[in-house]
Amino acid sequence: MALTVETGAGVSGADAYASTTTVDTYWSNRPQNALSATWAAGATANKEGAIREASAYLDAVFGPHYRGVARGTLQGLLFPRSDALDDAGFPLPDLPQQLVDAVCELAARALSNPLADDDDRGNQIVRIKEKVDVIETDTQYAEGAQKHKSYGFVAGMLAPILDGTQPNAPTPAWNWT
Repeated sequence: MALTVETGAGVSGADAYASTTTVDTYWSNRPQNALSATWAAGATANKEGAIREASAYLDAVFGPHYRGVARGTLQGLLFPRSDALDDAGFPLPDLPQQLVDAVCELAARALSNPLADDDDRGNQIVRIKEKVDVIETDTQYAEGAQKHKSYGFVAGMLAPILDGTQPNAPTPAWNWT
């Protein structure tokens, strides 16, 4: 099934922030990155699925922290937004390039691995036991510890369109408190 790509107009039923052509171009411009080869080798149907997964992931994880509010309930994704202003008070584009680029980054990763795991325990490690003579590792996590993949580069890309309330949001360098 073909992608329904958001254009910034609030497309009803949109399931992607980028087309396969857009992601193809993004990765062909980065041939030094191993993900470029991963993306190029993907079948069209798999690429479309990865783009859908990346778009859904961004809305699920970062959507509550997008600036502004969704324009309506008919649009398929959380962008475009109303009242979405940058730090200088200027309106954000209806489809920010940061969001498109983030989809490109995550789509290549989604071709070979899920972007989010069902078994979430996090880095709340209680104990790590290692035996040097036989190299045995025993890692125990705190009860209820959450595990999630972190895409720091993507979070950094999205920072200009996020409201700063997301977990691990960067603190401005000038804030000395």
